Amino acid sequence: MASILLQFPPPPRRSYLTVCEEDGLMRDAPESLPVSMLIDYPEINVQTESENRVTAHCESAQMAFLSHGRGPWKQALNTWHEKGLLHTLALLPAPAALSSICEGTLQKLEALKELLYPNSSLTTTELLSKYTHVSDWTRSPLQALAWHPHIPKVAIALRDSSVRVYSPNNALRPLLKHRLQKQVTDLAWQPLSSSVLAVACQSCVLIWHVEPTSLASRPSSSCVQILQFSGHSPVTSLVWTPRGDQLISASPLHSSIIVWDVPKEQGIPLRSDTGGGVPLMACSPDGTKLFTGALSPLFRIWETQRWNWEVWSELSGRCKVACWSPDGSVLIFAMEGDSALYAIKYAANLTGKKDAQSAAGTSVLLADLSQVSVNNDTGVDIRPGGEIHSVAWDETGERLAVMFELASSKDAVENQCIILHLHQIFKEELCCLWCGHLVALVMCLCILSRPKGFYITIYK
Repeated sequence: MASILLQFPPPPRRSYLTVCEEDGLMRDAPESLPVSMLIDYPEINVQTESENRVTAHCESAQMAFLSHGRGPWKQALNTWHEKGLLHTLALLPAPAALSSICEGTLQKLEALKELLYPNSSLTTTELLSKYTHVSDWTRSPLQALAWHPHIPKVAIALRDSSVRVYSPNNALRPLLKHRLQKQVTDLAWQPLSSSVLAVACQSCVLIWHVEPTSLASRPSSSCVQILQFSGHSPVTSLVWTPRGDQLISASPLHSSIIVWDVPKEQGIPLRSDTGGGVPLMACSPDGTKLFTGALSPLFRIWETQRWNWEVWSELSGRCKVACWSPDGSVLIFAMEGDSALYAIKYAANLTGKKDAQSAAGTSVLLADLSQVSVNNDTGVDIRPGGEIHSVAWDETGERLAVMFELASSKDAVENQCIILHLHQIFKEELCCLWCGHLVALVMCLCILSRPKGFYITIYK
């Protein structure tokens, strides 16, 4: 199957930006032309916020001490406590005759460890960068972004782990900070509430209660609930159920998802026997099904009444991206190292029933988005497509926004986003390539649906 990007109209002209869709066509405007702000929506300047705050660096306490000479056995003992058995064996002195045997054994043990625990060799920063929703998380000034599902209010997390809340027609921007609020990776507003915001942190989940009528520019720690579960860190994914009665959290280093009763601050673990940690979740809009991705090439679909699940396996790689259709009948997903979108369709008459999670047949190839080479009107070579980083589906079910991974080639646009028109599932009508100027770096993608249309939030 050839890449569908070959059928796309030409990208915008040089120094032009795609600003809106009108009569089914994308409209471009010069980059230098100021674009008027949307009425009743807050104005956000992430760059200004980043410049006004000192960037926080997470460093180990060990860096505060000077190293000194230690004997091999004492050094091995310290390594045992800090890094485990394999690193300890590598430090112990061995006779020359046994060195080759020990080296071969250590290599096999390291390979087995990587197979059983694929993220054990990663630092915390590398782990978070790999499994967060923001592209190039370590360099991006924006660490997470979440629009409120009912009102035009947005929360953003910055590199110093602070969270700002922006509301329309309000100059007051509450600043949320807490001693446990470190390395923020995800934000989630509680449905049917205007004030509750969940923040995924390195060691816990924080629940902020930010009243819209409050005049406090920096809410105190009395406005925070702390949700912690042993071994459940770092938290990289948060999902509220549509009614807002339960919060679900996941961690790539913990094989269980935690279903939280927030008022009681109690969590119930739902353990998976295989697959390892859970770096990705997606709850269907009707609340009947929950998708959970694993570190291995499989994912699970849970039904949320009895919390039974079924496994989808034999994938070509780890499931990296997933989202549900507005009615909860279709799941679209993409895999690591793959440039194609796949879909699983559930029977509409079974959606919402207790056996809904087993109502699907087989997965179907929806679209091939392999990288292609196209030219704009100035003859500049642009290479859209490639591995998929994130997707977002609007509430009408007609448009799917897709953002690609960072391009490795310097002469290609680093990140791009496209829009697919889905008038019927499995049949896509293609529209123009959504891309910014040629040096744009798209790091975060979010769709905000409204009764008169939808808005795509793309941070660059």
